[in-house]
Amino acid sequence: MELFGISPQELLLIVVVAVIVFGQRLPQVAGEAAATVQKLRRALSDLRRESGIDQELQNARREIDQNVVRPFRDADLAGTIEREARAARTELQPTPETESATSATSEASPAPPPDLRGDDAAAGALKAPDPAERSDPRPG
Repeated sequence: MELFGISPQELLLIVVVAVIVFGQRLPQVAGEAAATVQKLRRALSDLRRESGIDQELQNARREIDQNVVRPFRDADLAGTIEREARAARTELQPTPETESATSATSEASPAPPPDLRGDDAAAGALKAPDPAERSDPRPG
């Protein structure tokens, strides 16, 4: 268990060093240190209040919330993505006009090379020749 990021062993070491250094005056020194820390906190609080930095930070947070966070929170991202996907699908689906145009261009275009057709004839054309079928009398 850590207290303020200090392990129990480190805390024990600090206490032992404080007892050795301050000895009998330790309670008085601890009280003075606590009073000094309290004065510093009070002064810092006064400074923040007088400078208006807290008000500025609050205004900045409010502005960020209104202009950045709230639009994302209110946005229907899933719905927007779904609508965009549906629109893209509709654009890509062939219509009767595009089907006839596609078939006309495919009739006019030459057949792809055998290795791109994917049929059995193309597979046979790409198959390595069988050494027994070789017409060359040289050994293989």
